Amino acid sequence: MEDKKSEITIVVVEDDKDLNHLMRKTIQREGYRVESVTTGAEAVARLTRDPNAILLLDYHLPDMTAHDVVESLARKESSVPFIIITGHGDEKIAVEMMKNGARDYVVKNPDFIDMLPHVLKRVVHDLKIEQELADSQRAVAESQKELSILYEVSSAISQTIDLDKLFAIIFDTITGIDIITVEKKGGIFFIEGDRLKLVSHIGFPDVLVDYHKKLRIGDCLCGLAAQKREVIISSDCTTDKRHTIAYPGMTQHGHIVIPLNARGTVKGILCLYLPPNITVDDGTVKLLYALGNQIGVAIDNARLYEETKKYSLHDPLTGLANRRMMQIVLDRSMNRAKRYKEPFSVIMLDIDHFKKYNDTHGHFQGDRLLVELAGLIVHETREIDLVVRYGGEEFIVLLPETDLEEASDVAERMRRTIEKTCATTISLGVASYHMNMLTKDELIKDVDEALYKAKKKGRNRVEVKTGIKDSEKTK
Repeated sequence: MEDKKSEITIVVVEDDKDLNHLMRKTIQREGYRVESVTTGAEAVARLTRDPNAILLLDYHLPDMTAHDVVESLARKESSVPFIIITGHGDEKIAVEMMKNGARDYVVKNPDFIDMLPHVLKRVVHDLKIEQELADSQRAVAESQKELSILYEVSSAISQTIDLDKLFAIIFDTITGIDIITVEKKGGIFFIEGDRLKLVSHIGFPDVLVDYHKKLRIGDCLCGLAAQKREVIISSDCTTDKRHTIAYPGMTQHGHIVIPLNARGTVKGILCLYLPPNITVDDGTVKLLYALGNQIGVAIDNARLYEETKKYSLHDPLTGLANRRMMQIVLDRSMNRAKRYKEPFSVIMLDIDHFKKYNDTHGHFQGDRLLVELAGLIVHETREIDLVVRYGGEEFIVLLPETDLEEASDVAERMRRTIEKTCATTISLGVASYHMNMLTKDELIKDVDEALYKAKKKGRNRVEVKTGIKDSEKTK
């Protein structure tokens, strides 16, 4: 992929003409060449003629799916990098398409158009790195072994975008290559402000983990690599004055410390252990820089993926589960209650006179109240419960293995805690699953009716809805 954006063609495949036009204009403003089509067949024909482009591909097209487009191109031996566009609720499809070769995906949400340039920048950057690697492999025969290692590492770390699995793959791959002799011991640090946070390690004793809890940029070899953005080689920790961390029982060893770069920034540090007094030549150091870039980009993409996944299932203000997450857990809990005849209850609560509070104190204080309330609700629940920001000032709590009486006690405890602690009160409705229920919507309807009754009766109270009759629980 060329450096100059004007030499990169983005082919937009979107059947919504207004959205197609908006995407095309947005991408053009970023300096890319843009073409657009509205059907899968047109996309296949265009990319068969000239595959040197990036495909921005809506999953649901009028004549075929994105999967069909990719398969058609593959049959024509046309390998084209593509980015998937999905609607709300289709993230699972997008992730599956990434397993099948998609470079990234974008969800049609309110930030969709603003996200497009960032996604394209990431993909173009990754393609550029891959092309540089391929060009180097073809051009420099004497570096074949080093290049094969880069390819081996790249292939290994591209197997997953799960961060924990990626850490394990990095350690297994790096400690297994034969161009450098490293021990099965090392750590990965993330840079957070002026500190280094140890996020994964192999072979570290507890005392060494403790020594690294307050590590700052500039401290010891790892902090020095972060500060200077350089690969640091140390042949002997006992004689190297830069190696400032020592602990009881530490044996003589050397280090390779590699900055992990992504998008022009050092995101973290990979610290590897060497047998003492091993020398590392300049060619290997150059390889280590390249490895640091590959690993840094892989980790950065995995972190971005996890952040995207988190915010697709969680409310960004309170950190609670959102309605999408609630539907997933609600389905699972209802099915379990039906199958095993276990109790399952739901609490719905609403902040009393929240609009008046916002009008009096302002929306910033209103947001602070929502965050405070969310924390108090979570404190009153168990780990197996799910607290959901249902919308606005409404919250839902899913209580598996909890009958109606127990759920009512939990609701009353929440009401009292909020009344004593917050500058507001809450109204709550409680309902439980019963065998006559056919769908989860019936359970939500019951608990909504109970909440409505609580507000109608004066607020700051708990009301219970059963499948037979209503009962109430007051202050």
